[in-house]
Amino acid sequence: MAWKFLNSRLFVVGVIVLLIMIAAGECKRIIDNNREINIHEQNVSALTDSLRFERTRNGALLVSIDGYISTEKELKLLNKGLWDEVTKQKGKVISLTNTVIKLRIDSAELAKHVDRLKVYIGELEKIDTNHFEAPWVLPYKFDNDNFFSVNGRTRIGVLHNNPLYLVHDTTYLTSFENSIKLTWGEKVEKNKLRIFVQSNFPGFTVGSLEGVLIDPNTNPLFKDLMEKRHWFSGWSLGMGITPGLNLVDGGKFGLTVGPTLIWNIYTW
Repeated sequence: MAWKFLNSRLFVVGVIVLLIMIAAGECKRIIDNNREINIHEQNVSALTDSLRFERTRNGALLVSIDGYISTEKELKLLNKGLWDEVTKQKGKVISLTNTVIKLRIDSAELAKHVDRLKVYIGELEKIDTNHFEAPWVLPYKFDNDNFFSVNGRTRIGVLHNNPLYLVHDTTYLTSFENSIKLTWGEKVEKNKLRIFVQSNFPGFTVGSLEGVLIDPNTNPLFKDLMEKRHWFSGWSLGMGITPGLNLVDGGKFGLTVGPTLIWNIYTW
């Protein structure tokens, strides 16, 4: 009986299926190992990379650096500062970027963009016998998204009336409005994950930049976000083993091995 089974077509097909499964498992192991190597190389690069500054075609400053791909647990060893920021967040973090932005505008640039129609210097208001104060507004507009406006007051002291001698007493801000358009995110460039931030705001630069993408294979949220439940997802082809009764041959139990064609009614 055993010898008959070993010489049967069912046994041969079963061996073929087993070999296919073993080969598939080995391929998956190789793919996983290669993936781990790639992630390791990415993180080594992120540890040693420095900021890259470049201008886009519209003149915006774009600053980028290699980012980390890591689990939250591994991130603590790679970059504790980023890990601290991740742990401060509510919910499950998918990606996080940490940056220090600097703005420095010289007098020539300011002179070019002052919104002279909105410059305002108010009349002197008497504070007491020897002190007067004037409100003022200095607005600067670079474009519709990048601008700032400074409101303040300047106090003047009267040292002598005859001849009149005035001195600056103090100047202080009463309000400040600033609008800066930033674009930031992650991108793949030359097979490397890059973290970037850019802006058209004059004098914009970056003091530091770092970021992490929580490894998608370890984050259960990715499956829920990317694999939406839906009806009728279509046909699929595979190899399968189906148990059943052979009604033609006396109702004996048997296995059918071969290719399968399946129509998925609902995917979740």
